[in-house]
Amino acid sequence: MIKNNSWAMIATVSVVAALASVIGFLNPSNCVESAQAEGWTSCEAIAQQQGYLFWGLLALSAFGFGISLTKRAMKKAR
Repeated sequence: MIKNNSWAMIATVSVVAALASVIGFLNPSNCVESAQAEGWTSCEAIAQQQGYLFWGLLALSAFGFGISLTKRAMKKAR
């Protein structure tokens, strides 16, 4: 019987999303600032937000895997 492990699923999706954010990283040095329309976010701000997203998703995945492994260890200890 397969049991639902929600935290492990959330952690797995978070790892995949973190990898996708690295693949799609916007390098600010390749961005053309003079062609940027007024009122739009700067390339440096976008790159900074992508960095926050990566670390946040990585932290969420570590948290999810940690809870999943802890629950498994507690269940085996019984």
